[in-house]
Amino acid sequence: MPAQQYFPLPPEMFALACETVSRRVSRLPFLRSGVRVTGELIGVAMECLNAEFNKTLALRTPPDAVEKPPDGLDRCIEERLKLPGKTVVPVIVDVLSSAGIAETTEIMDCGSHRSLNGIRLLPPWTWHAASPIVPTVRFQGSGSDDESSLVSWMSMCPVCRTGILNRIIGKQLFGIPHTDFYNECTSCGAKFIPVGTQFRLVSIATVRDPLWRKHLNMTFSAETWSALARGTNPGGNQHMRQTERKPVCQSRKSPSGGFMQMKDGSLIVPFQEKSLYFKPVKLIFSGSVREDAFVRVQKPLQVLLENPAFSHLLPRVNAKYSRYLSMKSGLFLGQLKERHDPFYREFLNPYGDEKYGTFRLGDSHEADKKGVLIVVVNKGIYHVVNCNDAFGVIINDVFGRISAEDCLLSGDGTRCRMNALLCNNRSASGVSVHQCEKEEERQHITEILKGFISI
Repeated sequence: MPAQQYFPLPPEMFALACETVSRRVSRLPFLRSGVRVTGELIGVAMECLNAEFNKTLALRTPPDAVEKPPDGLDRCIEERLKLPGKTVVPVIVDVLSSAGIAETTEIMDCGSHRSLNGIRLLPPWTWHAASPIVPTVRFQGSGSDDESSLVSWMSMCPVCRTGILNRIIGKQLFGIPHTDFYNECTSCGAKFIPVGTQFRLVSIATVRDPLWRKHLNMTFSAETWSALARGTNPGGNQHMRQTERKPVCQSRKSPSGGFMQMKDGSLIVPFQEKSLYFKPVKLIFSGSVREDAFVRVQKPLQVLLENPAFSHLLPRVNAKYSRYLSMKSGLFLGQLKERHDPFYREFLNPYGDEKYGTFRLGDSHEADKKGVLIVVVNKGIYHVVNCNDAFGVIINDVFGRISAEDCLLSGDGTRCRMNALLCNNRSASGVSVHQCEKEEERQHITEILKGFISI
């Protein structure tokens, strides 16, 4: 029997399938019944079904047949992914059916004349040999960069690395020349317009502090964007080489203009007729970053809505979510996010849905001193603090840890932003301090430095 021929899954359909599963079932990748459901598993299962004439496969290959029976979905997955089909098939069938990509059915085994449980790919999710030729579904580490670039380009946003890109047709972006389509990230809202055979990042809806602007208005090929999404260097790309060399050429100057950095890392900031020295302090991080901190809010939703900060949300809650009023607010918001209901974001400050970590000030002579503190990213100032309390208190108790309540609309957005900034960009960010006991002088320095803030 000739080997089965799999028509490669078009990248746009693959991206749409992953987004559909993420919206209707759970955000990919996720764990179900001990099976890790990934985009690769979704794509391979769809290719196996599409390869059949009637787009249908038995769930399991019939055992003990006189003649070799046609392979079922279990054996196809075992051969292509080296996973136990008996364990994987029930899970992938449930996921595809719940997402509306496939449906369960019954098929007749020609050898035994028995009815077998099967699964059929629904018509909107099928494709044919005349579809554009692209590589079979491949992912990180499963093939060459050239083969996987188109798939990775659509399946992983280079900006946030969490969403996927959908092609938007029939709409135009304000201030952007007319294009037949543009690609938009489902998570961060990044928008890419085609420029010949390349793509340009022109806007983003959600701020991902602080490096999301790095490639704004830059034009790369799909291969280069794919490499950026995977966190690897796209070898030989001229644009990328220039981007990598740029920080080296300006290693002693801040993007904010005029600041110098000494060999010990201290920043020299011009101030009136003198120079201020901001000394970097060591931050000790503990554990990894975690997301969805807001789900730990314990107040019942009804009590939370009594806060004036949420009063504008009360009519919508009463109209659509009144049965959840007695539920803990964090649990309620977590369920909304899991169901991809964007209403949960209305309860959070602009940085309330970031990934946070925990850190504290290392051994430092400045721990009990007062002064001006700056948060620095790539030698640019991103935040300035007039520390009326000691540096140790500000770093350890204000920025070093985030509570669930801080994430809410009534919480501290700046606190969330700085924690996420430092914890998610440890190699490029840091904290520097300038000791100053006089309140009037601290205020003056703070006001001056606010004019140099990068974002």
